[in-house]
Amino acid sequence: MDKALKECPLCGSPAELKKSYYLESELPYSYVHCTHEGCALHHNAPHFSGDIEAKNSQKAVESWNKRENIPAHS
Repeated sequence: MDKALKECPLCGSPAELKKSYYLESELPYSYVHCTHEGCALHHNAPHFSGDIEAKNSQKAVESWNKRENIPAHS
């Protein structure tokens, strides 16, 4: 995958593409999440599945990169 991930729109931390498989069916899924453990987007990220692994990853990256930056509350 050549497309770079944008930083987290909530906290500005780096993002990471993850790939895994559903336990019951061995179907691949991909998601992008924030690497900062205290960020709301560290665990709350949509999963993309139902396609080949490369296509799932592409969809996850495209979805993540379309997010708008959300200013942090002070």
